[in-house]
Amino acid sequence: MIWRRRRVSGDTTAIPGTLSSAQNVRARKIALGSRLFVGAIAIGILGTTARVYQLKAHPAPELLGSMERANGRPVQEKTIVAQHPRGAIVDARGRKLAVDALGGTLFIDVRDLYRDALNRAIAAERKARRESEEESERGKITLASLRSDLDPIGELVAALEAPLGMPRAEIARAIYEKVPEDLRTLRRTMTDADWERLKRYVVLSKDLNATQIDALAAARKASGPTGILRGAHVETRPERILPFGDTAAALIGFVGFDAPRDPVTKEPLGGERVRGLSGVESSADKRLASMPGETATIVDSMGSVMAVPASSHFPGAAGLDVRLSIDVVIQEIVERRLRETVAKSNAGGARCIVVDVESGEVLAAYDMLRTGSPYAQAVADKFAAQDPRLARLRWVTDPFEPGSIFKPFVWAWSLELGKARASETIHLPDGPLTIVDGRARRTIREAHSSSYGTKTWRECLIKSVNAGMATVAMRMTNDEMMDCLKSFGFDRSTGIGFKAETRGILPPKDEWTNKTRALASVSFGQGIAVTPLQLVHAFTAFCRDGSMVPLSLSPLADDSLSGSQPVLSSKVVTETRAVMEDVILEGTGKRLKNILRYTAFGKSGTAQLVNPKGGYFQDRYMSSFLLGAPYDRPELAILVTIEDPDKSKGVTGGGALAGPCAAEIMNEALEYLGVPQTGELVYGEKKNATKNGIAVAN
Repeated sequence: MIWRRRRVSGDTTAIPGTLSSAQNVRARKIALGSRLFVGAIAIGILGTTARVYQLKAHPAPELLGSMERANGRPVQEKTIVAQHPRGAIVDARGRKLAVDALGGTLFIDVRDLYRDALNRAIAAERKARRESEEESERGKITLASLRSDLDPIGELVAALEAPLGMPRAEIARAIYEKVPEDLRTLRRTMTDADWERLKRYVVLSKDLNATQIDALAAARKASGPTGILRGAHVETRPERILPFGDTAAALIGFVGFDAPRDPVTKEPLGGERVRGLSGVESSADKRLASMPGETATIVDSMGSVMAVPASSHFPGAAGLDVRLSIDVVIQEIVERRLRETVAKSNAGGARCIVVDVESGEVLAAYDMLRTGSPYAQAVADKFAAQDPRLARLRWVTDPFEPGSIFKPFVWAWSLELGKARASETIHLPDGPLTIVDGRARRTIREAHSSSYGTKTWRECLIKSVNAGMATVAMRMTNDEMMDCLKSFGFDRSTGIGFKAETRGILPPKDEWTNKTRALASVSFGQGIAVTPLQLVHAFTAFCRDGSMVPLSLSPLADDSLSGSQPVLSSKVVTETRAVMEDVILEGTGKRLKNILRYTAFGKSGTAQLVNPKGGYFQDRYMSSFLLGAPYDRPELAILVTIEDPDKSKGVTGGGALAGPCAAEIMNEALEYLGVPQTGELVYGEKKNATKNGIAVAN
């Protein structure tokens, strides 16, 4: 009820329902203030709405910049990336040569480790006091009030021993190297300065494997959120591992997940990420590469997920596997035999290729350079010293002057053209031969005195007679010799699938101006450079019916069709193959008779190394051998080159050094493939008969 006052005869009497003037004024002020306040709020809301609309319709560049990251994505959007594994590289029989795995770096924050240890000790002290009802000692517990010093590093080392599978001493040493000696225990007299001296990050291992990572995660879970293992942190990363170690490492190549690391210190070499440019990892990268998945979320200022927009999830996909024609067992045989031969001869390097002659599949390919040799220094790849996966594939990229190993191609071509017959007598001097074409003259010498004198055309190949090859080559025109080179594919790459493959080097045009130059030189393998891949590809014509099939680094299906390129007639192939068997029986490959358990045919070569300053080295050689087997039904063609063997070791020739290595590889490879053999040497002093591809010796 409202009382109003009215004045009656000098007295003030309250009348219900009325206000005094003072109260009325106050009420009006409150009402006005309220209206102004509400109006101000309304105006503010309208202004804010208008401003928001303005910013949405015409945002300022500064505002846009503050709302976006450097990549143009909104600041409130967070993308969760899910990595998928890269495709595996497998050999012809499905054995994995390279696979993705989870690796990681294990590190600790020593300061956090000590703080956690201190908190656990204080909690234990409080519990002990409560249990002993030491009510009078409820004062604040500090580091100084603890009963003894703590050893958190020792506790952590003990806890890490089992999951890491590493000795305690090794783990402790990794930590103690980074922690001052006087701070290796948590002392009760620790000062603020001591805490500052503690290392924040100490790396214990940079090469954790997936097993160690899983074991460590399980141990952390078992120890609980306050356990000692909380101080051990793992930074995971994808790793490319080679289950067969360095076998076929260069062929596989380097995927570029991380920089190569020193094998002892594990420190990055070069300090930068490196991506291999050779090998299957590079050539088949589009197929092997995975596509990471992404999920875009809206987060608040603290990073917590608030919403997941529709259609914001992209699942990604794993990379596809790549299957190679390489057989890892044959690859291991090749690598082992080449390393043995290089070590025995103190050579600078070696190369080898093994090809299935029917399908053209490359079953093994390898090259090596011996660190420290003059030859290796001249051709070495600096990256290969860091990691074999970074080596360039020299059997694809580096042509070389073949020397006498090139003679079978010219020899067979002369038969194909009718320029000579195998039994024909080639009249040669008892010393160096001088050939003449117009005013041009050239003297040709032999490597051995036994090669001088008149020989049959057959003997010119068996005894590797330079003068005999040049004499018959002079019967050809330049175009006919060029047709020989082109027919065998020495003018082009094989197209096996590596970007860095070279075509070799043919004599330039000015070398064909007269027959004493390019035509004569090519006949015995000088003045021309070919890659090992080109050479073994051409040799397959002698292992087949005179045709060549394309080389392949991928396995071919049993019912696949592969076009062949005819080069020689089957009659010429049969005749040439028989003479190349005699190279083993009575020629430069005689040492193979004491090794071969399969009938075979081949040709040796001992080419002088080219001197970068001009001409040839007189005492440095390239020892090589081409070998096919079994004789009647060849299955494999093998090329071995031993580069710059040490002359002081007494053996440098192709038949004496590269030939035995090729024969040992052939024996092991054919036996592995299940090709029948007697288990004994097939060649004696004289071959009597041949049956089912196996010679019967005296």
